[in-house]
Amino acid sequence: MALKRLFSNAIRPSPDIPAVAQMAAITASHDVTPANRLPPLLYRHIAKHISALRNSRSQIGNTAVPNPFLYHRGAKRGESQITGKLTYHWIEPKISVRRQKLLLQRYSAEDLPPSPANPLNGRPVKWIDGTIVNWEGKVRVKSKKQGPYAGRKIMFKGHLDERARPQKMADRQERMDGMEKRIAEWRKNKAEEKVRSRPSLPF
Repeated sequence: MALKRLFSNAIRPSPDIPAVAQMAAITASHDVTPANRLPPLLYRHIAKHISALRNSRSQIGNTAVPNPFLYHRGAKRGESQITGKLTYHWIEPKISVRRQKLLLQRYSAEDLPPSPANPLNGRPVKWIDGTIVNWEGKVRVKSKKQGPYAGRKIMFKGHLDERARPQKMADRQERMDGMEKRIAEWRKNKAEEKVRSRPSLPF
């Protein structure tokens, strides 16, 4: 039953259509995602963008819509005082990471935009009027975590107690090595002091 439901909406061969055309239709259907298969949240996001293009009387062909799963670079902020490079304001994703994970659980990853949580490259979306919508934005892969000494010529000097610990442990060991001798001397001095403190008279 599960397989029957899975393939119930697939494109079936028709005797009236040549085999080459049928294969082309099947391939095209797998290269794009129909708009009706999108989550309502993404559907509204694309509809809002296309509506803005139509209001500006722009010609709509193959258009690019900002990926709501990614950060996007905004207006220029200025130059860095340290490096001198230009810095920019960054626009946060329209859809939070928590909601992205929920969408990935409920929908196919191929039908959703690419993101750090979705390793697959999202397919273009075929809108109702035939417009092909591509997702705009690049997934930035985080660099691997490096240790504190990676790329350093000089090792990290450490905290003050860490630097003083070897000498402290050496002094402690030296005192422990002569502990029996010091205990014997202390007991001897204590006994002599006790003898000296006795009264000379027997009463």
